[in-house]
Amino acid sequence: MQGPLTSVFVGRDAEVERVVALGLRATAGKGVVVLVEGEPGIGKTALLDAAVARYSARGLAVRRGAAKELQRQVPFAAVCSWLDSDRGSDPVRALLRSGDRAGDGAATHEFAISEAILDLVDTWCAAGPVALIIDDVHWADRQSLAVLHRLCGVVDDLPLLLMLAARPLPRDTGFVALTAELAQRRAPTFRLGALPEPAATELVRHMVGATPGPGLMRQVLGAGGNPLYITELVASLLRDEAITVVADTADPNESADDEHPSASLAGAITQRLEFLSRSARQVLPMAAALGPTVYVAELAAVLDSPILEIWNVVTEATDGGLLTRADSELVFRHDLIRQVLADQLPDSLRAGLLRRAGQILLATDAPIERIAYYLLAGENELDTQTLDWLVAMADKLIVRAPEIAVQLLQRAAGTADLGMRPALQQLHAQALLWNGRAAEAEALVRTALLNRPEDNTELRWLLVQACHARGDLREVVDVAEKALATTNLTDEEAGRFHGMSGLNNLFLGRIEAAESAGAKALAIGNATENPLVTGYGLLTVGAVRYTHGYLDEALELSSRILAVFENGFGSDQFDPYILHAHCLIELDRPADAEAVLHKAIGHSRRIHGVYLGASVVAKARLYVLDGRWDDAIVECTSGRSVTDAFGYTPILHSLSALIGIHRGSFLPDPQAIPAPDDQLGSSGNGQFYPWVKALMLEAHGDPRGALDLLVDAHERLTGGLTSPTLYYIFPDIARLAADVGDEKAARSVVAASAESARRQPTAARTGTALLCRGIAERDPEVLRMAAADFRKAGRPFYEAQAYENAALLFAADGRGSDARSALDSAIELYTSLGASWDTARAVARMRPYGIRRGVRGPRNRPKSGRSALTDTERKVAALVADGFSNSDIAAQMFLSRRTIQSHVSNILAKLGIASRRDIAAALSGK
Repeated sequence: MQGPLTSVFVGRDAEVERVVALGLRATAGKGVVVLVEGEPGIGKTALLDAAVARYSARGLAVRRGAAKELQRQVPFAAVCSWLDSDRGSDPVRALLRSGDRAGDGAATHEFAISEAILDLVDTWCAAGPVALIIDDVHWADRQSLAVLHRLCGVVDDLPLLLMLAARPLPRDTGFVALTAELAQRRAPTFRLGALPEPAATELVRHMVGATPGPGLMRQVLGAGGNPLYITELVASLLRDEAITVVADTADPNESADDEHPSASLAGAITQRLEFLSRSARQVLPMAAALGPTVYVAELAAVLDSPILEIWNVVTEATDGGLLTRADSELVFRHDLIRQVLADQLPDSLRAGLLRRAGQILLATDAPIERIAYYLLAGENELDTQTLDWLVAMADKLIVRAPEIAVQLLQRAAGTADLGMRPALQQLHAQALLWNGRAAEAEALVRTALLNRPEDNTELRWLLVQACHARGDLREVVDVAEKALATTNLTDEEAGRFHGMSGLNNLFLGRIEAAESAGAKALAIGNATENPLVTGYGLLTVGAVRYTHGYLDEALELSSRILAVFENGFGSDQFDPYILHAHCLIELDRPADAEAVLHKAIGHSRRIHGVYLGASVVAKARLYVLDGRWDDAIVECTSGRSVTDAFGYTPILHSLSALIGIHRGSFLPDPQAIPAPDDQLGSSGNGQFYPWVKALMLEAHGDPRGALDLLVDAHERLTGGLTSPTLYYIFPDIARLAADVGDEKAARSVVAASAESARRQPTAARTGTALLCRGIAERDPEVLRMAAADFRKAGRPFYEAQAYENAALLFAADGRGSDARSALDSAIELYTSLGASWDTARAVARMRPYGIRRGVRGPRNRPKSGRSALTDTERKVAALVADGFSNSDIAAQMFLSRRTIQSHVSNILAKLGIASRRDIAAALSGK
């Protein structure tokens, strides 16, 4: 039998040169995304082959992968095809294998894997320009498409060529979103069409060794210019010896007319089978029905044939050009070939093969997602052995292939007998939760509860988790209280429901109910030594004490949570770090708070994302307080896309708007920030939105309106979840009250600030109390004391406010020297923050007294050049210049990779350069 003929790559010279030119952009440090489109067989893979050879010669490190139809529902399968033989990918593989109980948040586990893959890409790019190529991306799984979408957003700043090859149709919604992103970015797109007739002629001439005549070209032109079709048609004619060469012209024999059985692709492939042995003709269609990859041992087991016999068939098919090797696997040379072969089998036989493959693999060490794929594709009722395996392996399957798990568990739960159905329904609900489909999980659990009212404790616990994951706090409390009203709960079960009830009552602002439920959970947890119940109790009671302003007590309780967590009870649905971090912020321990927030954010991303938004907002708030406003803006920008069930991330708009107002840029537009809603994020940070609106009114010459807004916010939010941080707005209330002569507002804020300091006399709180009292009593010396406390607390903006108000009172008392000194101190601090609006206000307030600045310096940091870089940006730039990747820098500086990416973008803009590779030269002044 004649072996396979390899087609020559013709007719695509222009496309190759354009693709190579785009690759050279990556070598210069400017990334680009390229899409190659075309029908099956049109030459996409051949174009990639030609490009890869040229890229390697030009210094690009090429990583090539492909999506596979069999793995469409295996998370990250497509992008992980880049990872073969790469030892640096171990963290990614570990995350893919990892996973806690199936009830933990899927979206964040996926986010953690995505971050690890992006970190790995970043590391590759730090070592030099990289070409990442994925063929057949139309088969890519949803998670891989999401990673590719995110890579598109950062490719401009990396020495990276991202090349994707795909069929134009059909497309799923994930791929449509990706191509829409590429269209919006105006990414270069190559749409490979039919080979022009001269190129088709050259392809045939190469295959037959002579100039094709009119009869041969008439048949070839029927292939529509598709190189695969042309190759298969001509190869089949050659196998049939149906071509004659006369005077260097090749034409079909007289007997080989247009009705030759090889005149279609399907006919050409079928003709190939005639040259195979009988055994191969029988086996290959069945192998094709099982998928694009041929596993010899598995195929032998499924067909109950000797492995040597199957190996002989595989060898014969490889020699005949039907199979080929790809990345150490045997695959069908083209999916169309596989489809033609598989279509020879009746549907019932194909389904039976798939079902048998799944059952055979149950007894092997095959990857569980492949077993599940066969079981799912078999479309038959699952037997008892299979159901037992599914129940035993469900937790792992839910983590490693959540979409397959959802579908398989749904079918199993619908067809299993009544004895197994409850367990399968619960696992199906857990799979939905892991898949981020909390609403569907809730609906499923509610249906199960209607059918099984007598066996509902675990179902109610699943319902509580589903409602919590959706942010439906009131429903969580209602379900938990109904469960507690039953009499058949164990102590530990009751403790869990008390804990969840207490936590969600707290989030709803029902402080007394929360404290009562939290105390019950804590008592049960201590009595039963159940760490999960204890954790819920500590978190709830500690958060209540924090809300009341008793920070030392809250810190002690939160420290106990960390001790319980370190003993290994797992994460469930709350973050053991977040309360501790909040306490440290308010206890004026910013460095400790930042370290704990780093743990909280990493923990949420790895395990469970319910409170990820809260941690990101807390970190941005910390940076606002301690004067790292550029870092705060980066956090506000990069944090808006994190998973957020409770509505925290809209607060980031208010925080960045506050900075924009103080810096005089008024960007982002304060009028366009989202208004608060009734979600937890807004109720726990209720002062920021009215604060922005008040400062805008003041900026437009309406201090009375500004004061009224702040006073209303103070009265409305006192006693609620915002209470621990409500004192942030007190200095502005005190200043505006003095400016407009509102003694009632002044007295109110003095009393409130004094009570806050009494409950927890931190430097920031005592400084606030002193500032409010000093303004109300017109005592500049008290304001100096306030400034000293704010300096001790590490809050430079508030220190500047204390000096500004002191300067005004000194000037009113005729103490010009003291006034000028205080004004200079205020302006120096404002300048360090870039707070030009506050600088202008301070100067304007002193103008009636004839007081001018005693120290003249730059009003603000320059907008461009090395001197424009912040301390953090200088550190990042130095590490980039030393060759560290973004992920390496993130690890060293305890920041997220995305935050570092934002810093790098700011550095490039300020230095006026296009590539991170130019940062070293820019820093050295070369």
